[in-house]
Amino acid sequence: MSSLLDAVYLRGEFVSLVVVLVVLWVAAPRVASLIALPRAPIGSLYSDSVIIFVVSGRVAYLLAESPETLLDPLVAIRVQGGIDPLWGAVATLAVLAWAARRQGAAAYWPLATAWALGLAIAVAAYDLSCPLRDACYGARAEPPLGFRMSGLADTRLATPALEGALLLALLGALVLTWRRWRAGVAAHVLVGGVALLRLGLTPLSATGWSGWGAEEAALAAVVSAAGAGAAWRQLGPAPG
Repeated sequence: MSSLLDAVYLRGEFVSLVVVLVVLWVAAPRVASLIALPRAPIGSLYSDSVIIFVVSGRVAYLLAESPETLLDPLVAIRVQGGIDPLWGAVATLAVLAWAARRQGAAAYWPLATAWALGLAIAVAAYDLSCPLRDACYGARAEPPLGFRMSGLADTRLATPALEGALLLALLGALVLTWRRWRAGVAAHVLVGGVALLRLGLTPLSATGWSGWGAEEAALAAVVSAAGAGAAWRQLGPAPG
């Protein structure tokens, strides 16, 4: 499918980003209704976050891999060359901080929850659009767990699709039990869930587990902090 998209001068990576934007646009009013906020700030939060994620993640990738290409705009805008998701995600936190400051302190947790919902929705949409990029393959596995994929002689796990499906299950479980959670709990659970799935499924990815690096350490730190934050918000003293 990626070769078909190339024939009409579209890259699968760009199409996947468009899919993410469309899904977030559709989800924004439903998120607004769920957390009782106007749609406008949530829509702005999502669109700004996607732009900042792509730009900052791309710049971080080029700085690490080939800084000289930053001077070539044609190379810089080719998203298929690589994006650093860790720095992209960190940069979107600045968008959340800016939006919360504009809306006031009382809106912080609703906006943080909207941001976390958007994060999980965006990651799930990107994962499940992996056929557009010919990038659904994970670790080698025998049928029926493994599938034969385009351009590969062996059968592979569809690890990105698995991650997307598990994220959708987490989102569904949270929405169905929404009224049981105190403010901020869902935000911590979603952020921690995204990080935990990415870390936990690493051994099933195409590259496999190669030991602890900066990204793995960061994901583990996020999981720990999010778990502690969720427990404190849910079990700690009631907000005054």
